Order: sequence, then C-alpha cells, then structure tokens
Amino acid sequence: MILLDEPLTYFDVVVALEMKNLLKKIKKEHIIIFSTHILQLTTDLCDEIVVLNDGILELLDNKLIKSPEFEAEIMEILKENEND
Repeated sequence: MILLDEPLTYFDVVVALEMKNLLKKIKKEHIIIFSTHILQLTTDLCDEIVVLNDGILELLDNKLIKSPEFEAEIMEILKENEND
C-alpha cells in the first residue's frame, strides 16, 4: 500500500508527468491512496474516489469518474454543506 499526500504539487510539468505515469504503471500491483485537489489527476488515475467534505467521507459513484458530469458532481457535493 502506498499513501501519498498531494503527490504532484511541487513538481515541474515534466517530473509531474513522469510521476503520474509511474503511478499508472504501479497501480496494477499496489493499492495507492492519495489526497489531491487536482481533479484531472483523479480522473486519470483513480478507480474509486472518496470526497472529504466537512469531515465526512463521501464515496463518489464510480460511473461518474470518466463522465462529463464528474466535476459538476464534485462541486455539488462540496456546495451542499456550504448552504447548511
């Protein structure tokens, strides 16, 4: 199991792409858990996504990961508690 916090945040573009490709390669043999604010990274790498929203973990429907509604769904989840 590999646990990463914001794995691409401080890398330049070239190193970030290399790191992303490495993560894609090793994810077949490892469980990789990472936190990120980069939605594109989640759609490129993740099989499952959990959103931390106001201290509560919310599992996102896996069908949405590659769909055009992905970003809108994430924003909707995050806005729900703002209006409370």
